[in-house]
Amino acid sequence: MTLILSTQDAEKVLTIGAVIACLEQTYSDLGQGSAVYRGRTDLFHPTTAHIGEEVPAAHQFKTLDGAIPREHVASIRVTSDIVAFPLVNGARRRIKIPAAANKTYVGLVFLFSSATGELIAILQDGMLQKFAVGAINAIGAKYLARENARIVGLIGAGNQAGPQIAALKQVRAIEEVRVFSPKCEDTEAFCARMQAELDMGFTVVETAQAAVRGADIAVTATNSREPFFDARWLEPGMHLSCMQRDEPMDACFEKADISVFHTRMKEHEYVSTDFAEMERQHDFIMRDHPPGALDWNAFPDLGELVAGKITGRTRDDQITIFLNSTGVGAQFTAVANLIYEESRKAGLGTEIPTSLFNETMQP
Repeated sequence: MTLILSTQDAEKVLTIGAVIACLEQTYSDLGQGSAVYRGRTDLFHPTTAHIGEEVPAAHQFKTLDGAIPREHVASIRVTSDIVAFPLVNGARRRIKIPAAANKTYVGLVFLFSSATGELIAILQDGMLQKFAVGAINAIGAKYLARENARIVGLIGAGNQAGPQIAALKQVRAIEEVRVFSPKCEDTEAFCARMQAELDMGFTVVETAQAAVRGADIAVTATNSREPFFDARWLEPGMHLSCMQRDEPMDACFEKADISVFHTRMKEHEYVSTDFAEMERQHDFIMRDHPPGALDWNAFPDLGELVAGKITGRTRDDQITIFLNSTGVGAQFTAVANLIYEESRKAGLGTEIPTSLFNETMQP
């Protein structure tokens, strides 16, 4: 039988500690070459969804895949997103529009057995994505942040910000978090909620620089599509953990002693001609991550760090950076399999006949 698993099912079985342990083993596999993945593929074309005449928007169809022989599984993640790129306080932001029925989103992971080739599960990807991104950045911090790191400066208070801190708490004894986000009322509510959940101090500050000044770990968790983290904000001994690549300015990597990327692979982007014309009209490259000048091949990746092929922090005064450059299909394979295994034990999900997906004719 093939198991259909919802975000609510995943929420019942996932813990951030289990995801960190699962992914740390996966990145060791990747670093040794025993797990594999391909670069992300994005298709962009115009959408008929009404966003507003002055706001550029698109349908983004995205796929990532990866295989983990140790677990005998492979997967492909597919997201079908309506995305818009509004100007917020003069800077571009990328937002997802819940344009599906009942104001919902569409993101799925198809998990296959490498023993039989069969489709063993279909999972909604929302909870999986949130936990995986937080866990990946925490793994980076485990190898790159100072052992005595206690104070975090957090820039951003959206959906991904909470898992970033919850995951960090698993690898360092965090005591204080200073938070900046342009939406002050949302930030106050975020801090109150997270303080209750994690039993640590959360304080709202007025600027991004105030959040990270004197911090042991600086965390960016934004939807910015224009770099904003200034290299002058980096201090001796600081670890900068970036949730996505459009947050730090390139000069940060020149100043850092050690910089590690999630992956050196970039996504392959395909754009229709009418979409390209829309980009020209708005004078903006409407991609998930606009192209930059940084040479990704100049940096090691997380798999190499976890597998011991490169050295992490060796001194307390070093400035270190972990950049979650883009997604890796194997991360979704690993966490999807974790959800699948735990959900089977708990009797969760909806079973449908696997025979619906098998065929007698050889493809």
